[in-house]
Amino acid sequence: DGGVWADLRAKNGRKEPWKVKYLGVGNESWGCGGQMTPEYYAGEYRRYAEYCRNYGGNRLFKVASGASDYDYNWTEVLMQGIGRRMNGISLHYYSTTFDSSGHGSATQFGEDEYYWTVAKAMGIEPVIQKHIAIMDKYDPDKRIKLLVDEWGTWWDVEEGTNPGHLFQQNTMRDAIVAAASFDIFHKYTDRISMTNIAQMENVLQAMILTQDDKMLKTPTYFVYKMYNVHRGNKYVPADIQSDLLKDEDGKLAEVHSISSTTSVSDDGKLCISVTNVNLDNDVDVTVNLGGSGKAFTACILTSPDIKDYNSFDVPEKVGTVDFSAFSVDGATLTFKAPAHSVITFR
Repeated sequence: DGGVWADLRAKNGRKEPWKVKYLGVGNESWGCGGQMTPEYYAGEYRRYAEYCRNYGGNRLFKVASGASDYDYNWTEVLMQGIGRRMNGISLHYYSTTFDSSGHGSATQFGEDEYYWTVAKAMGIEPVIQKHIAIMDKYDPDKRIKLLVDEWGTWWDVEEGTNPGHLFQQNTMRDAIVAAASFDIFHKYTDRISMTNIAQMENVLQAMILTQDDKMLKTPTYFVYKMYNVHRGNKYVPADIQSDLLKDEDGKLAEVHSISSTTSVSDDGKLCISVTNVNLDNDVDVTVNLGGSGKAFTACILTSPDIKDYNSFDVPEKVGTVDFSAFSVDGATLTFKAPAHSVITFR
């Protein structure tokens, strides 16, 4: 009886129906969501999605449980077997290792671990490219969207916390991963319509941590805040050249000193985010604006130590501040990007 559930909703403070837009039909069906083969899941999707219907003018955006990392066959089978019956297909990718020794410490790591993590994060780009190439073959008009709906770092849980809750700390290393990931996602927005870090609060690479009546913002939170200036803008391709720090190695990507993304708003405001991935060295940056430069404002996220993080005892150790150490001369923007920093200009 639908009336029973409507009454229960009203009793809990909501008289009007909720307008649910995004609906995932299963989750990680290749693993903890059922250990299915892609062929079996495609059949189950068609079965259950048939009864995920639109009511009261609400239009569902149905998302199929897509591939994990490098499972390109999963995408192939779903594009063949489900096709336009789905509005989107998900992709899960974590910047971590899943070997038996664990994921490693969130706060205690050295140079090798840092660059390995950044290389793994940047390694999502060829993965995205290969999944998109398969989607393009069956859907050249790009009507089906790719949703990177689980991504981020994954470390061992903090000592003294419940292992099943996946509570971890969050350092400047995680902030660098977030910024570099955004720079990649922005390149493919003709196919990628959503990315979801895992997760927002208290789990894995969270933006917010809570403890009893306390709450703090993590370095990753500030990256989200800085990149919000790009929201709703048009992506502007840029040719980025900087020193190579780490060669490509298997499933790890090349790591260059500078990662960046640029966008322009409808009213012509240029937004540039620049991340100096280099662990120890500042980098002199020159940006050819491609036209006459005007007034910029900027903010920066950095810290003395890449392992710095915000704790409940010191909740504001890492955060953004205004950045004014730059100059604009005609069509050129120049500045020095401090080691392991993220800067956004607007």
